[in-house]
Amino acid sequence: MNSRTGESINQSVGEESLGIEVTTHCNSTCAHCFARAGIPERSSLPVDLVMKIIAEGYNMGYRRVHLTGGEPLLWEGLFETLDHAFDLGYEAVSLNTNGTVLMNDVVDRLAYYDCLSISVSLQGPEELHDLVRGEGSYEQTLKGIEKIHDAGISCVIFATACKSLLPDLPQFASDIYERFPHTKGLTLIQLIRVTNDIFDLSKDLLTPNDFLQLVRMVSLLNLCGMKTYVLNNPLACVASRLLKMPWIPLSHPLYRAGSLFVMANRDITLAHSSRDRFGKYRPGMIEKVLSSCEYRNAIAPDGSICPKCTYQKQCRENGMIRPSEWFRDMHPEVPYCKRVLDRAAAEIAQPSVQ
Repeated sequence: MNSRTGESINQSVGEESLGIEVTTHCNSTCAHCFARAGIPERSSLPVDLVMKIIAEGYNMGYRRVHLTGGEPLLWEGLFETLDHAFDLGYEAVSLNTNGTVLMNDVVDRLAYYDCLSISVSLQGPEELHDLVRGEGSYEQTLKGIEKIHDAGISCVIFATACKSLLPDLPQFASDIYERFPHTKGLTLIQLIRVTNDIFDLSKDLLTPNDFLQLVRMVSLLNLCGMKTYVLNNPLACVASRLLKMPWIPLSHPLYRAGSLFVMANRDITLAHSSRDRFGKYRPGMIEKVLSSCEYRNAIAPDGSICPKCTYQKQCRENGMIRPSEWFRDMHPEVPYCKRVLDRAAAEIAQPSVQ
């Protein structure tokens, strides 16, 4: 690898997080969980291997690391890994959890790390949350969030954006900010299907009309001061601006320069939900993958569909450089993004009713 290539790699990873799925073990059995889809056996990474991944990532220029699962708080090497990451010089670590195992002693230890942020999954109001994650889990999760806030740990609430949540989303967001005013934000993740999943969630996927309803709600929530994000989905930003409701914070695409995840089975992917593989991790693989033609092609702007699309300019302005992934609503014959934006454009073109 020449020095120019090395410089470009370091620049691309500087603002990204190195993702590590430390385990697929979890105390929840959520039907929509892509971490369990198509994976017959549970697995965890050895602690010493995670240490090597983190060190290699740091040497490649990563300064942020993202630890997830499964439930990473059930993984025995968590605190040793946090110590190692911050000792190396990582500037920030983010940790995903379902919030149900945030006992006092665990939270006290997590509060020790100044640059740690935690995202807690809360599916929606109590009835919906318990339906998805098990009876009583809603109250358990709320107690966990309260402990995080009381300890002064930075916290973001994650929720899966699906058809079931839409009717309750405005009230749900309002309740979150009323109960936890110091929350850093409510982050919505669009429900997707993944390869070889065992639960058919097609009825709860967002249709283009549903997606536009989500965009309007999120725009108005932000306008009202309730910071709400749509994760890895710049289509929401494109649609909001087309609808002249431009209040959704910019969202990075799922696949972008520097995106890299090491899964619990050692597969290297672009993202946690991706099943595209760049081989198994072994020492030196991070640099090898980032500099490979396969990786560069995977993150490059689309050159076949997007250039012919009416909305290419608006998409490029909002960071959307590829068509929506097939798993948005399982109808790949016309890209999901085009169907969403066509509907938005049609709504704007309709004369208002006097």
